[in-house]
Amino acid sequence: MALETAFRRFSLLPGFIQTGNGEPRKAHWLGDKRKQSTTPQQDQGQHGQDDRPPGPRDTRGYRDLASLTIGEVDEVYNYFKHQLIPSPAEAWIAKNYFCQIPLQRRGAERPPVAFGRLKTCYPADGYVNNIEELEMYFPRRQAPPDLLHIRFDDISLQKLTQSYCVGLKLYVTEEEMADFSRSENIFIEKGFAPLYETGYIDLLDVSEQNHSTLPWFYVMGSGWFASIPDSVRGEVGEQLRNLVRWQKVIFNYHPRRYSLQYRSLNEELDFQYGFTEHYLVAPQDTEQVLRKVEEQFGEMFMRGMD
Repeated sequence: MALETAFRRFSLLPGFIQTGNGEPRKAHWLGDKRKQSTTPQQDQGQHGQDDRPPGPRDTRGYRDLASLTIGEVDEVYNYFKHQLIPSPAEAWIAKNYFCQIPLQRRGAERPPVAFGRLKTCYPADGYVNNIEELEMYFPRRQAPPDLLHIRFDDISLQKLTQSYCVGLKLYVTEEEMADFSRSENIFIEKGFAPLYETGYIDLLDVSEQNHSTLPWFYVMGSGWFASIPDSVRGEVGEQLRNLVRWQKVIFNYHPRRYSLQYRSLNEELDFQYGFTEHYLVAPQDTEQVLRKVEEQFGEMFMRGMD
């Protein structure tokens, strides 16, 4: 296999949606060793409250913007910053995007900026100067996020609004990359940016010391793993086991056409549902990949920061 890698950033704007090809199939959930979603009450009972009490809320459940501190905003941004990729259009506001929104200062109470993940915006997704109001999730530690309500007159248009997608690292062959390229805009619309890699060299450099700055979510094609030279395939496989041990989420892209052609990563890594601690979910098409990425990132986000 050639050592060249393909790293391609998305380039199309949300709103220009391609439907992809093939009929959707029902996702087959083969086992997940991560904690399942809970209600906010159950989650707080298991983890306890954040070390800071929730900020004051109005009668609709919104946290007062004046209760945010610069330190809180900075902590949230630093927690997620290694997972974020600038969105295709600067200042594009959309559901599930992470956004950094400059605020109008009203006295000394408000911080200069709010940062979080968009729940909804009105009247529709769009550039910041066309948004009348929005709801933003503001994460907390080991607790469900607070909900912020930001109106147009709360936003400082003289300063830069920035928006981000969550990076999704894909290790794939050229053929597998083509599968994802056909539905790439759907991933972007949902707030996830595919980052393609056809090589494996960077995985060999991952260590206990640097893995915390790596993406949380990966898609690895069975065809990609089979293309790795025999001389290093064992070493790469051990690195994949390390990623799982470090609680990275790996999905094994294994289309139906591979049934007699390639072994799954579960077979390659000696993972077996019900018999080993870890087992990889194996989506059979790109729609199933997106569905599982949305589900697991959403569950992780709503549980709160570690």
